[in-house]
Amino acid sequence: MEPTAAERAIQYYRRRLDELVLESCERVRAADLPFYRAFPLAAMQASVKRVFEAVAADLESDVPHAYPAILSALGVQRASMGVSVTEITAGMHFGFEVVSEAFAVDFAADPEPMLFWERKRGKIAYAGVAALADAYLVAREALIRTQADEILALSTQVLPLHPGVLVCPLIGHFDPERVQAVTTAVLAAVARHRSRVVLFDLSGVPNMDAGMANPLLGASRAVKLLGAQALLVGMRPEVARTIAALGLDIHEIPALGDLASGLAHALALLGKQIVDA
Repeated sequence: MEPTAAERAIQYYRRRLDELVLESCERVRAADLPFYRAFPLAAMQASVKRVFEAVAADLESDVPHAYPAILSALGVQRASMGVSVTEITAGMHFGFEVVSEAFAVDFAADPEPMLFWERKRGKIAYAGVAALADAYLVAREALIRTQADEILALSTQVLPLHPGVLVCPLIGHFDPERVQAVTTAVLAAVARHRSRVVLFDLSGVPNMDAGMANPLLGASRAVKLLGAQALLVGMRPEVARTIAALGLDIHEIPALGDLASGLAHALALLGKQIVDA
């Protein structure tokens, strides 16, 4: 019995699979995509072959499942590596392109297998991209949440600088949630260490708005209620200009140029001073 167009297309694809994998890898490398640039050739070929084998399985199925599954796994893996979806889909596109070109050449006089491939290619590619996008977005959101939690933890550190003196390094932009977390951490540290001076180090804050400045001033006043003095150190000129433009009154909170000046002022408040040996 004469093979159907679908059977001939699938047989052809499987017979040429290794050659198509090599051609696809060469095309990806020629495109000089950033992620694939440092990918060892042997590892790239093994990875691409797994993808091509998944496509082969889906050519024999009414509903694509193998290719979407492998792209879903790739989406999670590549998201954790910071690879963009565009780079991933570009690599996939080269693979489909190579196969389509091969079908067009070898079935020029027998278009039915080529038409079968193109119909299946559309369904398989669409299902794969949808699975990739879903997995990638979920993984990126999880990564962003993890990074946000890590940044929050770093930004709420309160460190003993000297007996009676704490320093709270502030990094990046602070929304009300982060300022509240800092306030809670600072008040707990003041009570735990029985500190009398807290240095809010603003050297890592590139800019400031009312949404950050007002809660920060509130945190400084809360520190005072526990019997400690708040100092602002390391304020950048642009931050100072913003505070002045906002018309905020910070005269009750001494501001020093840098951390060293702040520590010297803090020690003076404690009746101590730094003496050169």
